[in-house]
Amino acid sequence: MRQVAVLLLLAAAACGKVKEAGPDAPPNIDSCAANQFVDCVGTVARICDGAGTGTTDMECGAPGCNMGAGRCNACVPDGATCGTNTVEHCGPDGLNASTETCSIGCTETPTAHCTYIEPSYTALADICDAPAVMPALTISTNQSFDTASDLICTGGVVTQASGPPICVVRFGAIKIDAARTLTVQGVRALALVADRDLVIAGTLDVGADGTTNGPGGGTLVSGGVSTDSKGGGGAGAKTAGAPGGTDAAAGGAANGGGVGTDPANLVSFVGGSRPANPMILGSISGGGGGAAILISCRGQVSVTGVIDAGGGGGGGGRDLVFGAGTSLVSAAGGGAGGNVVLQGAAVSVTGSVFANGGAGGGGTSVDDQDGLRGDDGSRSTTSSAVGGTPAGNGGSGGSGGRLGATPTAGNMPAVAAGTAGGGGGSTGFLQTYTPMGVAPTLTPAAASPGFQPNLKLSTR
Repeated sequence: MRQVAVLLLLAAAACGKVKEAGPDAPPNIDSCAANQFVDCVGTVARICDGAGTGTTDMECGAPGCNMGAGRCNACVPDGATCGTNTVEHCGPDGLNASTETCSIGCTETPTAHCTYIEPSYTALADICDAPAVMPALTISTNQSFDTASDLICTGGVVTQASGPPICVVRFGAIKIDAARTLTVQGVRALALVADRDLVIAGTLDVGADGTTNGPGGGTLVSGGVSTDSKGGGGAGAKTAGAPGGTDAAAGGAANGGGVGTDPANLVSFVGGSRPANPMILGSISGGGGGAAILISCRGQVSVTGVIDAGGGGGGGGRDLVFGAGTSLVSAAGGGAGGNVVLQGAAVSVTGSVFANGGAGGGGTSVDDQDGLRGDDGSRSTTSSAVGGTPAGNGGSGGSGGRLGATPTAGNMPAVAAGTAGGGGGSTGFLQTYTPMGVAPTLTPAAASPGFQPNLKLSTR
C-alpha cells in the first residue's frame, strides 16, 4: 500500500497541482482506501486522501485522466509534441513511447513532425510530404535502370510542362555501394528521393552514350547540324559550344551552340542540350548529358564516389552512298554535359562529380568509311574528351569542354575532297541546395565544372 501511495503522489506531481476536493466530490464518502485512485472527473483525477475519509483532486491538464490506468496521462494518447530537435511520440496508454531525432528541427504544424525540405522545381515540391512506402534501396551489384520503365519509378512519374517527365525513384534510404555502378538511361529525367540518407559511394552514371542522350537529356537543342561542307556545331550550356569545321577552315562553320540558361533559373528540370540533327541523312550529333536530381528529405546527400553526367560524342562523317561512288557528309558536334542537382537537409561531396562536354566526330575522305565518333565527356578535370579521328584525310573532331577549358572547334579536312570535323560540346551544371543556415560541405576530390553557388530551400 505504501508503494501505491508513492506512485500516486508521483503521478500527482507529474499531472498538476493537488487540491482539496471541491463541490464535484462524490457525496457521502465516509471512507475509502487511503491514497487510492477513485475516479476521473473530466481532466481531473480524484484520489482518496491520506486519512481515507475524503478525496483530493489532481488536474491532469491536456494529457487527460486515464480511467483504465487510474492515473493522469503523461502525454496526449497517440499524440506527438516537439522537443529540442526531437519529436516525442505518445503511446495509446498515455505514456511516452518513442523519441525521434530531427536533423533540421521539429515543426508543430499541422501536427508535430521533423522538418523536411521542400525541393526546388515545381514538379517535385511536394515529393517529400508523404514518407516512402519501401524502406531502402541498396545497389550492391552493377545494375542498369531505364527511366522509361514504370517499374523503376517507385515514386511515380512526374510530368513537366516544358521539360521531360521525371522518373522518381523513392525509398526510405538509398545507397550505391563502393565499387558498384548504377547506369541510368531513358527519356525521362531521374530523381532519386530518400527520406533519410542518400549515399553515392560507388558510381552513378547518367551521362550520354555517344549519340544517345542521358536520362532527360537532349530536351534542349543547341548547335548546328552537319552538312556535306560543314561540320556540326557542339552544344552550348555553361559555355558556348564550339563550331564545326569547313573544307576551308577549322571552326569555319560558325555554328556552335550559344551559352545556355542556368537550369536553376528554369521552371522545369532539364538535362544537357544536344546539337541539331539532319532531317533525313547525315551524321548524328552527340547526346545531351542526363538530368539527375538527388534528394534527401530529412537527411544528407553524401557523394564519396563518382557521379558522371557527361555529354555524348558526336557521330563521325559518313559516305551516304554504299558501293561505287561517294556522297560524303561532315561529322556532327558533341553534346553538352548534363545537370546534376543535390538537395538535402545536408549535402556533402568528397568524391568526384563530372558534367563534361562530349567531343565532335571526325570527318572522312574515304569511300564507304566513316570517321570515328568523338569521345563522351571525360571523368577528369585535366583531360578533355578527345575529338573523333577522321577517316583518311577528313578533319578531326573538336574536344569537349571541361573545368578550365572550353570546347574546341572541328577541324578542316587535309584535302578538299574530305569532310570536316564536328565541334565539341560545353560542360553542364553542378548545383547544390540546402535549408537556410545550413552550408553544404563541398570538398570534392574532383569536380568539372565547378559547383554553382549554393541555393536555399524552404522547409515544411
